[in-house]
Amino acid sequence: MQTLIQWATKGSISLKVFLFVLVAASFSACGGDDVNPYVFDVEGQKKIDEQIIRQYFRDNNVDTTQVIKTESGLYLLNVKPSSGAEIKTRNLVEAHYIGKLTNGFKFDSSYDRGKPHTFVVDEKGTQLSVIQGWNEGVKLMKVGEEARLFIPSHLGYGPYGQGSIPPNSVLIFDIEVLRIK
Repeated sequence: MQTLIQWATKGSISLKVFLFVLVAASFSACGGDDVNPYVFDVEGQKKIDEQIIRQYFRDNNVDTTQVIKTESGLYLLNVKPSSGAEIKTRNLVEAHYIGKLTNGFKFDSSYDRGKPHTFVVDEKGTQLSVIQGWNEGVKLMKVGEEARLFIPSHLGYGPYGQGSIPPNSVLIFDIEVLRIK
């Protein structure tokens, strides 16, 4: 029995060209984790995320008069106000949190580990950095405050996802700011 390659080498030129195109197309379809910004519709995804967040509010009876929406699309619901210190850029902050998807799936919790998360606000590229939605959200909070952040995917992990978080996921974080270190 002849292999496909042996058969193709004995075949016509057009068959060889067809097989070359087929192999090239197969490799290009494999892609990687890269998302082409010319193909990925960021603005379209922002609209989808907005719809998901609004639907979550309706389904869960969230009092939208108590929710703050930022220009970027982040939503913050203050759960427990505080008169503590304001969080600022470059503060080293310690906080407890629970992270969930809009379907209720809990993907992470510092409470479950029994250890608060420590991070530097806005220090991208450091080992202590956090997603953009956290950076923006905690700067609206004070020490001792508890809030729920509704983070659209472009302020979270975007089209890439992360671990058990699928691509383009709206994230919900319950955050309790414990202290500035």
